[in-house]
Amino acid sequence: MRAWENSAYAWVVICKNKKFHKHTNVMFGHKIPLGETDLYEPPLALDGPFTAYCDECGTECSYEPGDVLRFEQELPAFFEPHRLFK
Repeated sequence: MRAWENSAYAWVVICKNKKFHKHTNVMFGHKIPLGETDLYEPPLALDGPFTAYCDECGTECSYEPGDVLRFEQELPAFFEPHRLFK
């Protein structure tokens, strides 16, 4: 078995409230999980901008479809996917 076969992936955006998150993950920003995915699923065809809420800083910002990234991370047990990613 290979290590990457058990990896969990999520669609994420980087929170735009950089001032609040500057104390953690300075190089890559705080990731807001939007939905669960895998290594091969193509990105959703989103029609335009959408908003996402950051649970950590309480900010809701607008994001473009190009802002969505696939990121290797475990989602918390209480995770509720974004309405566009259900």
